[in-house]
Amino acid sequence: MRDINFFSKYQRQNNQKKDSLIYVYKLAALVGAIIVISLGVNTFRIFSLNKSIESYNEKLNAPDIQEKLNEAEKINFKIDVLSKYDSTLSELSSVISKRDNVSDKLLNDIRSTIPTDVSFKNLEINNDVLTLQGVSKSREAVGEMQHNLKKLDVIREAFVNSLDIGGSVEGEYSFDIKCVIRGVN
Repeated sequence: MRDINFFSKYQRQNNQKKDSLIYVYKLAALVGAIIVISLGVNTFRIFSLNKSIESYNEKLNAPDIQEKLNEAEKINFKIDVLSKYDSTLSELSSVISKRDNVSDKLLNDIRSTIPTDVSFKNLEINNDVLTLQGVSKSREAVGEMQHNLKKLDVIREAFVNSLDIGGSVEGEYSFDIKCVIRGVN
């Protein structure tokens, strides 16, 4: 004869509940293990990184490294100063090159006004003033040169600043002619 178990249905449901609880516990244990392992690995990495930071800080605070760092800072400061100086000089150079009051045309125009009896000692251009110093065999040649300079388009005004016979070789006149150049600001 066979025994009939009227509670078998309830026992199967209990076994299924126990099986599902076992799966949940196993999953929770697995997640917990992953969290603990991750915590251990990250703690070890933090500890080793802190040790590396301490090691690097010790190396950086060494006297020879500090000396090299100070020297590098001084060199960087000098580089900054020189860069500013270079940029200022570049600006100044471009401004000066734009003025261009001494050109080949100006020198050729002046050369065309020189009589044969005149020779130069000095030619100086300062801002918009041209100063010509030289010697001549006659006063007329100096006057002719002044007249020729006044005719030039680039010369606004020309005058003989000095004419002296005593300061030169006998029979020659030393002179100083000043001219104002047009178009120079």
